[in-house]
Amino acid sequence: MRDEQPTPVEPSAPPRAPEAAGTAPVVEDAPRPDEAAGASLADRIGMIVGGQFVNTLIVLVQGVVVVRLLGKSEYGALAFATMLFMTGRDLAQLYLPESFLYFAPKVTRPELRGLVRQSLLLLLGLGALSALAFAAFALVPGVFLDVREGATPLLLLIGLMSVIAYPASVFGPLFIATNNHRKSAGVALVVTLSSAAGAIVPAALGCSVAWILAAQCAAQALRLGLSYRLYARLFRDVATAPFPGGVRAQLAYALPLSVTRFASLFNQKLDKFVIGLFFSAGLYAEFAVGSQELPLVSVLAYSVASTMLPDLVARAEGGPTPAQGARAAIALWHSGIRKTTLIMLPVAAFLLLFAEPLMRTVYGDAYAGAAVPFRIYSALLPLRVTAYAIILMAFGRTSMILRIQVLSMAFNAAANLVLLPTLGMVGAPISAVLTQALGIVVMVATIARISGVGLRGVFPWRHYGRVAATALVAAAPLTAFLVTGAVDERPALCLALGAPLYAGLYLVAAWVTGVLAPEDRAFVARWLRLEPLRSRHG
Repeated sequence: MRDEQPTPVEPSAPPRAPEAAGTAPVVEDAPRPDEAAGASLADRIGMIVGGQFVNTLIVLVQGVVVVRLLGKSEYGALAFATMLFMTGRDLAQLYLPESFLYFAPKVTRPELRGLVRQSLLLLLGLGALSALAFAAFALVPGVFLDVREGATPLLLLIGLMSVIAYPASVFGPLFIATNNHRKSAGVALVVTLSSAAGAIVPAALGCSVAWILAAQCAAQALRLGLSYRLYARLFRDVATAPFPGGVRAQLAYALPLSVTRFASLFNQKLDKFVIGLFFSAGLYAEFAVGSQELPLVSVLAYSVASTMLPDLVARAEGGPTPAQGARAAIALWHSGIRKTTLIMLPVAAFLLLFAEPLMRTVYGDAYAGAAVPFRIYSALLPLRVTAYAIILMAFGRTSMILRIQVLSMAFNAAANLVLLPTLGMVGAPISAVLTQALGIVVMVATIARISGVGLRGVFPWRHYGRVAATALVAAAPLTAFLVTGAVDERPALCLALGAPLYAGLYLVAAWVTGVLAPEDRAFVARWLRLEPLRSRHG
């Protein structure tokens, strides 16, 4: 599954997992948690995951509405412009926003404020460079899709959006690093609602795609304004001191990760660019719908892993010996994987079975063909229970991530050259899935070697196997139901009956097999009662 949404909305920023035993290195005047000192690490993760869940649910509903309001060609142009913006954003930001999660535990509050100022200036300049690049592409719009005459204003607008959105991206990781999780989620929710309105209202009024992108520019401006105002309040009594090492120190950490991100984006987006360059806007629309990122991947698996980064760094660097620190970090990483596995594996099983009724019910019969790429990408979900590179980042071994991504780039290019001529359009998603699977396998083997825990200790294999078996047992009765052909005539009814039936079967099986531990049930119960949100922390 991919990472594009129908409109360029960015949920709350990267986000920490259950009970960190280690603490950050002691630094004189080091930043203290501003509000969440009394909140458990699990509750802080809950705040981020809960906030992102709401945000991505809004974005998902927005996407469905926009798809149904726009024609296929119009939606294809909007989706492609969004993909270009998000790709440019992820490349041009040079991993500067995410560096806050690494540096915040290591510097004083005045130095942290200096890092914010330094990052804002850098990202403003990078946004201007991106705008110039998009303006250059606007001179030759004929290379994109089959919307030659309408691409120029779209490219100019995503250039303007880059100038606004890049500096705004600093604040989400900053708020996470200073334990202002609830405030971060609140800002993200306001911006997501504004962005959704800015997409749906122009589409409903029959306005062009350019108006939708103009509204997204306004939403990003709102995000920048709200975030900066909150930042100014949180740091109002803090003087600004130069960040130790200046730009060079920040780039020394971020640039290797940026090069790695380039390789990662090449692997993630190659299929999108191939379809966008060689197929029509209508076909791209169908492909974009079927290849959208499942919200659970970014909301749950990636949010949990990235929220852990400061605590993983603290454990890795705070152990009596490097080996003990690595084992402590691995143990914390496992605690997050165990939680996400409980949700990701049953969701993967359900989506593989119900891909076609889901696409037809949500987007209409015109998008029935989207079930093919959707099912192909869903096959990768069982492996996407965490962000594997996060543990190498915690160990400071970012160069290893780069090597793995470069290997994946070569494999991806070769796979596309072989599969596209033989399989046609489906060759692109198959190549993408095979590439990501290869990268995950190599990443796990690398973590096992560097940490010294070996393959048996690098991943919670036993727990993973038990949850996978539970998900498959729950799916078995539904397989027989789908064989009857009920999907062909009544996809919506099939989906409406299948979803609660599968959820019930899985919960019963999980209870019987014991994969749903008492603390998991207690944690869910606390959040159903909204206890963490009613507290004064975070």
